[in-house]
Amino acid sequence: ERLVKLLNEYLTAMTDILLANNGTLDKYVGDGIVAFYGAPMPVKDHEYWACLTAIKMQTKLNELREKWRSEGDKWPVIIHNMQNRIGINTGPMITGNMGSSMRMNYTMMGNTVDIAARLESSAKQYGIYIQVADETYKACKEKFIWRELDFVKVVGKSKPDKVYELIA
Repeated sequence: ERLVKLLNEYLTAMTDILLANNGTLDKYVGDGIVAFYGAPMPVKDHEYWACLTAIKMQTKLNELREKWRSEGDKWPVIIHNMQNRIGINTGPMITGNMGSSMRMNYTMMGNTVDIAARLESSAKQYGIYIQVADETYKACKEKFIWRELDFVKVVGKSKPDKVYELIA
């Protein structure tokens, strides 16, 4: 019961940030949030909004950690140090109502989506929290502080892509 309350507090805070910054909530996967920009309504400068959302989420998580620490031994130390990872990619995707004839979700799919998911999971290898693909970086490189990370080759692509850490 306590874990559900904690998770709901975290997901509410992150979802509020997402929605306030032009994002579309796709789904929750455990403690993860899947989101996209530009559908069902177009979003101008969607790369900027995605990056800004990621930074705001990190800031809010810092605030939540401080709150949880201030609650003494209510939460184990792992909660006091909780981290999240975010992967951001730009490109074409398919959105729409998908599922069975009995139940559907408005969701997305495509190579762009798969790469974003891989960026989120591989961020751990670099010890970072926001990993961004080259196309996203190019679209808003002057608006944020970045660190060039590496070239990564994802399954199904022959050419490696440059990736960056979004810092501030």
